[in-house]
Amino acid sequence: MPITPRYSLIQTPTHLHIEVSIPHVRVSTSTIDLRVVDGTEVNLYAPPTYLLRLTLPDRVIDEDAVEDSLSCSAIGFSPIQEEGTQSNEVQRLLTKEDLPKLQYNPEKNHGTLVVILRKEEEGIWPDLDLLGRLQQPTQKMQMKTASKKLLVQEIDENGEELKNNEINQAHHEVMEECMSVQKTISYGLFKKYSNVFRDYARAGLANEMLECPNPDEAIGNGEESTELEEQYRRELRRQTENEKFDAGRYLNDLDIANEGDMIFDSAIMMKPHWMKISKSELSGESFFTSDESHLLAELPRQTNFPTNLSAEQKKSALLCLLDILFAYAYDHRTTDGDPTVESSWTVMILSPTLSWLECYNPPYDTIADVICWNIRRSLIYPYLRSYELAKRIAEDVCEIMRRGRRTVIRCLLQMHKIMEKSESHYLFNKLYIDPLIGWIQQCDEDEVHQVGDELERLLRAKASNSADALGKQHLDLDLEDIERRFFESDDETGTCSSDDENSSSTVDYESDDESGGDTEITTDEEGQTKRFTNEDGRQSSALLDENIGQEGSLIHVMQNLTVHKDDS
Repeated sequence: MPITPRYSLIQTPTHLHIEVSIPHVRVSTSTIDLRVVDGTEVNLYAPPTYLLRLTLPDRVIDEDAVEDSLSCSAIGFSPIQEEGTQSNEVQRLLTKEDLPKLQYNPEKNHGTLVVILRKEEEGIWPDLDLLGRLQQPTQKMQMKTASKKLLVQEIDENGEELKNNEINQAHHEVMEECMSVQKTISYGLFKKYSNVFRDYARAGLANEMLECPNPDEAIGNGEESTELEEQYRRELRRQTENEKFDAGRYLNDLDIANEGDMIFDSAIMMKPHWMKISKSELSGESFFTSDESHLLAELPRQTNFPTNLSAEQKKSALLCLLDILFAYAYDHRTTDGDPTVESSWTVMILSPTLSWLECYNPPYDTIADVICWNIRRSLIYPYLRSYELAKRIAEDVCEIMRRGRRTVIRCLLQMHKIMEKSESHYLFNKLYIDPLIGWIQQCDEDEVHQVGDELERLLRAKASNSADALGKQHLDLDLEDIERRFFESDDETGTCSSDDENSSSTVDYESDDESGGDTEITTDEEGQTKRFTNEDGRQSSALLDENIGQEGSLIHVMQNLTVHKDDS
C-alpha cells in the first residue's frame, strides 16, 4: 500500500512549490506520474512506494487550461473572460511555460522532487502549513466514494427497484429493531465509535485503560434515552471521585508552595513552549518543525469527521478540547516538558473525556463546568494535589487557546506521541486526539480565540473575587470546610502546647543518688527550654515525658473530620 511521503509547501505570489522527499526511488519521466485535476486536486505517484494527494485552497493552471489557451490562440480567438472577473482585467494567453513542472534533486534528503505550479490568480494563500487541510477529500471525491459503497441494488418481490424513501424506511425499521435488542453506547469525538472496549473488558484490561467500568454497557436498565444514560454515567463518575478524595492528602499539599517541594517549584517556575512563541511565529508559515509537519500530514488518513456540524456539536468538541488540554498542560508542567512512562496515565486520569468517555452537551455544560471538573480531578488523583497549581494550569489552557490553532495543534501532536507509546492508552488517539487534530484545522481561528477569551474572563473574575465560577465552593469537595477545621484544630493544638511549655518553664535542682549528679533545667526569657542534660550527657527523662502524648495537628483534624462524617 502506498504511503504519504514527507512534503512541504513554499509559495510566491505567482507560483506554488511542493517539495516531496522520495528517497531511494529511481526517478524518470516514465515512473513519476503527476496529474492536476480541475485546477485544485494534485496527484503525485512515485511507484511503488509513494502517493501524494492534495486539495489546494485555490486554483492552479493545469494542462487542460494551457491546451485550451493554445487552441484559442491558434484559431485567433482570445480566451473567454470568466464570469465574476473585473472588466479591466485582461486575461493573458497561456504558454507551455505555465505547465506544471517537475525538478529532481538526488542530493537533498537522498532524493527530493519539486513540483512547480503556477497560480491562476496571483496572491498569497493562507494556512498552507496546516497540511491536514490539504489532504481532506473534496466533496466531489466524497460523492464518488459514497456511490461506490452502493454495491447491492434492492428490488421488491416483483423485481422492481425500490425507491429511496422505501429503502430508507426499511433501513430505519431494521435499525430500530436492532437497537431495541441491545443498546449501543457511543463515544469518541462526535460519537463515532462503539464497542471498542468490550473485548478488553472481558479480558479484564479495561480498568487499566480508563476509569469507567464497562464503558460499552449501559448503567441503567438499558431502556433509557442516550441523554439519560450519559447523566447516569456522570453521576457515577462524581460519586467515584468523592469516594477517592483524600482530605488528608489534600491538606498535606495545602501549603506546598512554602515547603520547598522540588517538583512543585519546578512546575510553577517552568516556562512552557506556548509561552515562548512570538507573534511573528504564529503569523508565519514556518511554525511547525519537519517532524510535526510529517505527522500532521499522516493523521488525516485515519480521521473522518462529519461535515456541516451544528453549533452545539462544535461547542461540544471545543469543550472536549479544553478538557484534554488541561490534562496535557498539567503533565507538561509537572514533568518539565519531558514526558515519562506515567504521562499517559496522568493525561487519562485528569480528563473526564478520556477516563469516563464524558460527552458535553452545551448549552447545559459550560466552560466553567469543564474546568471545575478538571480542577476537581487534579485534587484527587495525581502526585501534586494543589489548588494553586490547578489555577496555574487553567491559565495555561487559556493561553494555549488564545494563541490560536497552531499552538493547540502542537499540544495535540505531543499528546499523540505520549499516547502512542503507551500499551494501555493508545486507543485514545483513534477516539479523540487524532480526530481533534484533523477537525481543529478546519475551524476558524476566531472560534478558538473566543473560547480562550471566555476562559480568560472567568479567570479574571476569580482573581477579583467577583462571581467566582472556578472557586473551591464549586468543586463539591467541601474544601473550605476542611480547611477551616484544619486551622481551628491547629490553633487549639498550638494553644495546648504553649500552656505545657509555660508550666514546665521553672528552675529546679534534684539530687540523683544513682547517677551522682544533678539535673539542671534552665529557661530563657521567653520561657523556652535551652538546656536539658545531666552530667553524663544523657537526655533527661523529663524532656521525653514532656513530648509523650503530643500528636500532629493533621492527625487531630482527620479524627475530627471522620467523627463529623459519621455523625452526618
